[in-house]
Amino acid sequence: MASGNNRDMQDLSTRAVLGRAALIGLVTGIIPTAIIWADLQEELYGTALLSAMFLLAIILGTVGAQMAGLPRWGMAGLVGGSATWLLIGALAVLVPVPASELFGPLPALVAPIYVVGGVVGFALSAWSFMSPLRWWAVALAVVVPFGSWGAAQYKPQILAWFEVRSFERSGVPLIAPAIQGYRLVHVDLNAAGQRESEPSTWLEYWRDATPNRGFSEIQVTVWPAPAGNPRDSCLAVTEDYGVPLRCKSLPGDRWVRTGAGSSWVTVFARSGDALVMLNGSSIAEADLVAALSTFRPISAYELAMVT
Repeated sequence: MASGNNRDMQDLSTRAVLGRAALIGLVTGIIPTAIIWADLQEELYGTALLSAMFLLAIILGTVGAQMAGLPRWGMAGLVGGSATWLLIGALAVLVPVPASELFGPLPALVAPIYVVGGVVGFALSAWSFMSPLRWWAVALAVVVPFGSWGAAQYKPQILAWFEVRSFERSGVPLIAPAIQGYRLVHVDLNAAGQRESEPSTWLEYWRDATPNRGFSEIQVTVWPAPAGNPRDSCLAVTEDYGVPLRCKSLPGDRWVRTGAGSSWVTVFARSGDALVMLNGSSIAEADLVAALSTFRPISAYELAMVT
């Protein structure tokens, strides 16, 4: 009888092994997670429960692998259960989810994380233990979950690296003003598209309110020189501001746009090989124009750290 069971296990096709393993992985990921989510509603969630559910995932995986007749079911269950939880933990960090994170009040939105983690983790593990045993397949079953988990631990550093590379490759001159009394609070990199023919960086500066003065904000946009010239950019009004606008020229090919009754002032100019726009509220026109002289080179790393 034992030899007949072994023969059945060996005769399973790759498709059958992957199908059964995916089903086991689904159960292995969903059941412990459902218990944790239900327990969280009582605010009892903690490390001990996580450890217990990790053990439950391994037990479910091992029992399921034996019942499904998977090759080398003992190892497949142990490695599959572990891989399932490593991938779930990694995906929960790497994949954008609601602020409630892993076990919040919106299970329908994060359930795919558990489905993918369970199915992929267990299927990969079961496939790696099929006959003939291949060292590279077993290595893959170990490297993928652990690599994903490791990447999740360094998500901020990884994202920062991609941000730096994006700014470096954008084609936008890397410059920014150093405006006295203001701090840089946000940076966006905008790709060229339907509304803009050239990429740009958008920088937001704030000056906090004090008892003697109100809050002030300056928005800065930097384009490559081919995006246009200061005059045309000033005259090209693309939004309805609800007030009459006028543009006036200043020496040095600088243009200022103002609106009747509006606290906003917009300045267009060139700075090196860039076209720049400064859009400020609750700031004098002369102070905004003076900020043009404060533009300086800035590194992609500095910009990425602000975003």
